[in-house]
Amino acid sequence: MKIALIILSILLYAASGYFIKLLLGKLSGIKDQKTDYIGMTIGYSERLLTIIFVIFNQYTALGLIIAAKSILRFPAGERESKVHKESEYVLVGTMLSLVFGILNGLLVLYTLNY
Repeated sequence: MKIALIILSILLYAASGYFIKLLLGKLSGIKDQKTDYIGMTIGYSERLLTIIFVIFNQYTALGLIIAAKSILRFPAGERESKVHKESEYVLVGTMLSLVFGILNGLLVLYTLNY
């Protein structure tokens, strides 16, 4: 049973980036979105940090992830509505990433204590 939970955790971690990308694409209404996978790489890093924080019972450290994202800046001169939409997109992606990371961290924690 423990091995099945470990495999499930790895699969959840691996598939979470593609699921979040698909969900954000549907929410934003952008079809056939081309990407350089930078955002997905950042998301995987966020989820890995989240899993580590949950395993070590450091839930307050999750604020570090949100604080790191808050320093994200958009180019000057952009229209306010475009900046607002990009901010919402990043915020939704971060929140989804945190949810997947916390769930995955709790699964790993449960597996370790099983």
